[in-house]
Amino acid sequence: MRAFISLGSNIEPRRHLALAVAELRRRLAVVAVSPVYRTAPVGDDDQPDFWNLAAELATEEAPLALHRELRAIETALGRRRDPARRCGPRSVDIDLVLVAGLAGRFGELELPSPLVEREAFVAVPLAAIAPELRHPTTGVTLAVLARAAVARAARPPELMPVELTA
Repeated sequence: MRAFISLGSNIEPRRHLALAVAELRRRLAVVAVSPVYRTAPVGDDDQPDFWNLAAELATEEAPLALHRELRAIETALGRRRDPARRCGPRSVDIDLVLVAGLAGRFGELELPSPLVEREAFVAVPLAAIAPELRHPTTGVTLAVLARAAVARAARPPELMPVELTA
């Protein structure tokens, strides 16, 4: 199945995202990786900008098992969660946001993530790798969702001319 993840970092983002992509490639079948975008923080403005990207995985893992694998990668890369600052700075954030054809709750995981429709930092990188993929509940393509999210954004994502190498 086609699974799509969103990655972000605003603490040493070049290093942490390169490590995250390398670890994803080591553990999972990575089909595509989007360019990197600089985005404004959402929900907590008192922090540096984020670097965001998306990746497509080919997997037969159940969504909740894949979600747990992504959390294990975050932990292995030093991610520490601060309950007092849920939207605060982070070394790496890796979220399963969309699985082609699936919609619903899978344990604590909601698919597709509401962020796919709402936030440019998720929608734009996704659209870069799968513009014609349709959202499983609305039927709208990722390209259209990305354009709408950018139109709503206070500051649109900025394409970064960086290569990530671990």
